[in-house]
Amino acid sequence: MIKADAYGHGAIEVARTLADADAFAVATSLEAIPLREAGISQKIVVLGGVVNEAEMQSCFDYQLDPVLHQFWQIDLMNRMQSRHKIDLWLKFNSGMGRLGFSEPDLRQALSQLKQSTNIDTIRLMTHLANADDNSDPKSSEQISSVKGLGLQGYEWGIANSAGILGWPKSHVNWVRAGIALYGSDPFFDPDTTSKLRPAMNFKSQLLAINSIKKGHSIGYGGLHTCQRDQTIGVVAAGYADGYPRHLTGGYVMINGHKAAIVGRVSMDMITIDLSGLQAKPGDEVTLWGDAPLANEIASLSETSSYELFCHAGCHGRKEFINKN
Repeated sequence: MIKADAYGHGAIEVARTLADADAFAVATSLEAIPLREAGISQKIVVLGGVVNEAEMQSCFDYQLDPVLHQFWQIDLMNRMQSRHKIDLWLKFNSGMGRLGFSEPDLRQALSQLKQSTNIDTIRLMTHLANADDNSDPKSSEQISSVKGLGLQGYEWGIANSAGILGWPKSHVNWVRAGIALYGSDPFFDPDTTSKLRPAMNFKSQLLAINSIKKGHSIGYGGLHTCQRDQTIGVVAAGYADGYPRHLTGGYVMINGHKAAIVGRVSMDMITIDLSGLQAKPGDEVTLWGDAPLANEIASLSETSSYELFCHAGCHGRKEFINKN
């Protein structure tokens, strides 16, 4: 899964690194075309399908695999004129409730597609809605509904990251590694997290160090008032860089030590408590990575690591480091 610029990690670079992958998946054809133009030759699945004839044409032009989930898309596919065939996927709505055909509609869709001369291989897929909760029976119900269709003659894709890690019965012909691919635990389970290594380290630098007297407040709204004399560091990062503004608590790592975040996260700055720590302007600050984990920051911000990754480094720079 390399949609949303590979969850903020850089789609082209991730695709080149994963040279042995059988296929990649993106949300739209607009995401897929730059990958083709960069020389990515594997199958590229367009999860959102197409919204018009031009997008369907781009699937033929760039040999993309659209996911079809509406009958009008099938009509469009059947009307297309092309010298080249493409593969496609039909989506079954097994319980997510967003995109996909119901059971009777899926069978009708398959019947209609048999009339098309534009198709090479048809594959089927669905999406697990609650797989991140391994105590919720809905995933088992969805998997059973797929198998109850009796369409095992087709190649299927069911498992997302949580399915791969927690629901073995969802492992069929294809699996879709998403958030786990980037080292973030979809369950936020320490036992699982220990098996995953974060691919992203989000870092900045210490911009300034100030001595703030007891009773003085820090930042917008004066959310933090010093209960004692404190040494306050200012980190050159904020919500404009994708760090969550609504964080409650939390910490960063500096010189191997935790430094608590104090006050409100600003557009370009974060204030941290350096009391008792050795630090100087220019020192590297880790906002998330091996510690703190993105999931920790996400939990304290009432969001998910998916959102943090997608927004990280909005006006910073990415440095790609290959590690064995």
